[in-house]
Amino acid sequence: MEDLKGIAAAAKPSAEELKEKYGKVYRIGMTVMEDDDNEMELVYHFKRPSIASYDRYVKTLAQVGASKASKRFMLDAVVEEDEARLTADVETYPGVAIAIGGKLTDILGLTNAVNLKRL
Repeated sequence: MEDLKGIAAAAKPSAEELKEKYGKVYRIGMTVMEDDDNEMELVYHFKRPSIASYDRYVKTLAQVGASKASKRFMLDAVVEEDEARLTADVETYPGVAIAIGGKLTDILGLTNAVNLKRL
């Protein structure tokens, strides 16, 4: 088991390799609490979500719900090198999909930091 972890870590591409392959790449990291005493650090790399992917996200959000829509949106944008690990982690920690989906929509400009003033 330890040997498999070492092989996976050695095969992990660098940020520069990911940039060469995908262009602009975003790193999303989070800490997940397994219980009161244990936490796990999760880190994944994503390419910029496409507008078509965002449109599917909005449509799926209205029809199916936030969890499934966020999971599909997130899997559309994750780099293929992190996809299997992310899929497995989402099975264990389903809330990860919504957290990451929120960050990916921020990249496209969907934010709460909008001001409205009457003139």
